[in-house]
Amino acid sequence: MKAYFVATFAAFFIALISGCKKDIESIDQHYVTAYSTDNDFVSSGTLGRQKIIQLPTGDYTYPVSQALLWVPHSYSADNDKKKKQVYPLIINLYGQEQTGTNLQLLLKNHTMSEYIAQGFNANAVNPVDHKTYSFFVCSPQCPVLWGWSAPQVEVMLKELQKKLPIDNSRIYITGFSAGGWGLWSCMTDDDKLTKQIAAIVPMSSAAADHPDKITNVDKYGIACLNVCGDQDAFYTNAVDYTNIINSDKPPIPAILNTLKGVGHSAWVQAYDPTWKQTNGLNIYEWMLQYKNKKGNH
Repeated sequence: MKAYFVATFAAFFIALISGCKKDIESIDQHYVTAYSTDNDFVSSGTLGRQKIIQLPTGDYTYPVSQALLWVPHSYSADNDKKKKQVYPLIINLYGQEQTGTNLQLLLKNHTMSEYIAQGFNANAVNPVDHKTYSFFVCSPQCPVLWGWSAPQVEVMLKELQKKLPIDNSRIYITGFSAGGWGLWSCMTDDDKLTKQIAAIVPMSSAAADHPDKITNVDKYGIACLNVCGDQDAFYTNAVDYTNIINSDKPPIPAILNTLKGVGHSAWVQAYDPTWKQTNGLNIYEWMLQYKNKKGNH
């Protein structure tokens, strides 16, 4: 019965998705702004201590994604150009409840954006070198169900790399629910994108379209922390995907952090910087341990 429920639930979600092509809503043109000619974004204000920016998506139907961007307090465009200082980047792919054109939705339901709005400064101590790192954090909002996937994420990442001093060896992706589906798409649908990622943190993630290609996580040496409740309808997927990655004994074994008695809400715990349930680390500390050796500083 459990297997039937999981299969039915997954089939329902997969039927909804087609690269952010379902349940069409119009984009509010109030949010669309031109880019500046310098090396920074034109911001249309702030929300929850984060910049409101627009990113190109390469998508014909929805060419712009509005997003919240957390900028480290230590960042100064002029000074960092001189010092050649770079920062790690976290890209957040959120669930269905955060889709639409109302950015306030990104600050609800215990997202990373909400924790930042409440005072989290998106920094952490790397347990390897014991240094404190400050992240750029980008949370793009898909205007329609289901969410952004690899083709759009690659275009958005390229724009972020163009505009910001990103440490290309420390690019991380998190995603929960439908955003977890998008995260797996980034691992399976575009090798060029996949190769750029150092670590991923799927949370209560919806089923992947191409689970057979999840071996790319092992192939490209990407660290994976899979967080899921054992009462989640997608828990079987979390177990299976972790096993797929570990089937060839990768140098960085994937970790499945099972939340006992928890349903479809693992991100509530995982984004919380005080939640240190993975070898005594929160997800921000955990991510910093890993670098993409192909990344350029």
